[in-house]
Amino acid sequence: MKPNPRIAFLGTGAQGASIAADFALAGLDVTFIDQWPAHVEAMRTKGLTVNLPTRVLQTPPLKALHLCEVAEVKQPFDVVFLVVKAYDTRWACELIKPVLAPDGLIVGLQNGMTHEDIAAILGRERTIGAVIEIASNMWTPGVTTRQNDHDESWFAMGALDPATQPRVHAVADLLRHSGTVEVVDDIRSAKWMKLVVNAAELIPSA
Repeated sequence: MKPNPRIAFLGTGAQGASIAADFALAGLDVTFIDQWPAHVEAMRTKGLTVNLPTRVLQTPPLKALHLCEVAEVKQPFDVVFLVVKAYDTRWACELIKPVLAPDGLIVGLQNGMTHEDIAAILGRERTIGAVIEIASNMWTPGVTTRQNDHDESWFAMGALDPATQPRVHAVADLLRHSGTVEVVDDIRSAKWMKLVVNAAELIPSA
């Protein structure tokens, strides 16, 4: 991976914003892309406020794009973290496809079995599946509340194509700015385990 890769977060709601803010505060080249116009404008003018259990993080004004502005991107992204709802996966992949570098990688940082949908549009050799273990919520543009600080945040990542697996480690190093990251050889099984846990826990708690 390049020393200073161009990174995008497509979907910067509660979860995406709280993770991408860590990237921005670490000095990485990160672009925030979201479909909520007021949120995009807030990130541009005031940055992001991330409320953690015992502290508050505040970023400076950020590079943030409305969905319609993705078409204006001139320099492709090396890594895209997809943090939209599972049912938005396919159109989001079609949106970002023209501006993902030919050798770029996309990380489905989502709940649900979205990795095959991503691969069908962007290629198995460019797709990294992930399991995400944090909880966040957002009601106000530019403000996200995250229930897990970095020491309690956990992610797993793995490539769909075995030939891509060695490249996952460099992407995992980026994500470690936001929590603990484990690189796994069988990301499908890891995602199924998370789905089973969610089914058992989230439905009764709702």
